Amino acid sequence: MTPLRLSPDLDAAALARAFAAGGQRLHIPGILMAGDADAVEAVLAAERRWKTTVAAGGTFLELPLDGRLAEDPARQAWLDEAAVDGSSPLTQYIFDTRRLTAERDHGTTGGDAADAVLDWLNSEAFIAFARTVTGDDRIDLADAQASRYRPGHVLTSHNDVSPGKNRLYGYVLNFSRDWRADWGGNLVFYGDDGHIQHGWAPAFNALNLFVVPTRHAVTQVASFAARDRLSIVGWLRSNTAIGPQSRGNVKSY
Repeated sequence: MTPLRLSPDLDAAALARAFAAGGQRLHIPGILMAGDADAVEAVLAAERRWKTTVAAGGTFLELPLDGRLAEDPARQAWLDEAAVDGSSPLTQYIFDTRRLTAERDHGTTGGDAADAVLDWLNSEAFIAFARTVTGDDRIDLADAQASRYRPGHVLTSHNDVSPGKNRLYGYVLNFSRDWRADWGGNLVFYGDDGHIQHGWAPAFNALNLFVVPTRHAVTQVASFAARDRLSIVGWLRSNTAIGPQSRGNVKSY
């Protein structure tokens, strides 16, 4: 796979000012060269080796899929019955994942454009870009997982703190075209009063970047959504311990 390329049209200095002015939160459209974004979208849209991951309503599981159904038909009922407990304050989620960093660590990568995103996120060019935009020289590496949110999938409120992971910033790279906000799957941020303070609908070839900890969620994808929400998500991390991060709920993968 040809290495992916950061768009040359981006003004890192201007983005840094916007990131600081926006409370260390920023939406960056057109992050990749157009052809590179198309290649990633094509891989995610055609992918069949997803796993559905569930931590909801007291159920905790991760099952391999064959397309959209459980690879083992005897376990399909487990997925059909998975549901969020709306009365629980705990972080809950249901979505499909392909763990790119874990695949790399275990030598099971496919060498496709999704894997190339992980390489790009850890390239000197992107790390330098991320350090400039955030003003944070502690950024050393990125991890990544592809995600697919189908109708009914959701990730409730959390703040991405995970002890020992040294997470500095969360990111979402979106690869869904022509997404409508009323389809759900929106990345929303909460204020201290519990109200939605800000949010972004998925936008093709856009990077959403935000400091950890930040209380946020992915709203449930509507039953009438016309397509799946495709993205690559993860964290920009430090090789050095960054000290305690204590606000909000703790979510660990």
